[in-house]
Amino acid sequence: MTSRSLPSWALMLLLSSTACSLDCHFQRRGIWEIVQHLENLGGKFPLRCLKDRSNFRFLQVAKIDQLPEETAFLAIGEMLRQVFNTFSLNVSQSLWNESRLERLLSGLYQQTEKTGVCLEQDSGQEDHSSSQREGTRLAIKNYFQGIRDYLQGQKYSHCAWEVIRVEIRRCFLFIEQLTRRHRDQEIGHLHN
Repeated sequence: MTSRSLPSWALMLLLSSTACSLDCHFQRRGIWEIVQHLENLGGKFPLRCLKDRSNFRFLQVAKIDQLPEETAFLAIGEMLRQVFNTFSLNVSQSLWNESRLERLLSGLYQQTEKTGVCLEQDSGQEDHSSSQREGTRLAIKNYFQGIRDYLQGQKYSHCAWEVIRVEIRRCFLFIEQLTRRHRDQEIGHLHN
């Protein structure tokens, strides 16, 4: 009896780990939902805020195709965490609908948690340079510190938040490129 239950148990374990793996590798839907929440916050960019634009020197982490999988997941997780922290700041002057902001924060939190699980699953599978991972994390933190410094310097004004909302879209384009590259690699491995 025990020998018959073992294969079904092993099959269940295999299916659940495959489902978790697929969840990690195809997170694009969750990212797309966050971008939609971001778009719904403020609508069109107010023309009166053009004067407040700033160059945040978008991440120079590495070329997307050169980031190893584990470092890419780390970059995505760190970016999601930093975006969450940024939108958790003093947004009272943003004039955004509070329930829309809550949906954005909730989506960011959920996606950050999923990415954390993926990082735990992938840790130990490949040994990449810890200095590269730490350099990536530091570059992301410095980039977002510049964003927070800008917000503080602009006294968290509505226009400053609108500028940041546009800048954060660039982050999600970067995340989308990382997830697409990873998905394409996974599909390529399945066909080989």
